[in-house]
Amino acid sequence: MLKLRRTEEHIYNHIQNAKLNGPAFLHFLENEFEAILDDMPLIDRATRWFQLDGCPAHYTLLVRQWLHNHFSGRWIGRGRDCPRPWPPRSPDLTTMDFYVWGRTKSKVYAEPVNDEASLRARILQAAQEIPLAECRAAAQSVIRRCQLCIENDGGHFEQFLK
Repeated sequence: MLKLRRTEEHIYNHIQNAKLNGPAFLHFLENEFEAILDDMPLIDRATRWFQLDGCPAHYTLLVRQWLHNHFSGRWIGRGRDCPRPWPPRSPDLTTMDFYVWGRTKSKVYAEPVNDEASLRARILQAAQEIPLAECRAAAQSVIRRCQLCIENDGGHFEQFLK
């Protein structure tokens, strides 16, 4: 739990006042994310994969170079030099898309938002309220989702989830 709390603090410190662009994301990777990795056992670091979504900030040349240096052959994203291309428009396979964003959005917009500061505070509160057991269940469901995706030749499969 201490590692999870430290990770939350790193992410909170990064997004508090940041505008997400290539240099800001690279700064996060080099400073905040490196600290998160330091808490991880070496065997986990050596086998861990890194997945990105389609955000343009994730695909600047310097960010891709960082990914190649730190996750050589073990990152999923977009672009010609990406070791494992992530299929476009595949939210059914992305935990952040099929679970976190929907849950967060329903909490954040339960009442009208008046300003940016309130919006940021609500997002952080909603993220902190996600139970660890739900995070684990969502992450474990990715395997089943991938199996269903393969069985349906990459087509829609959410109707087969139980």
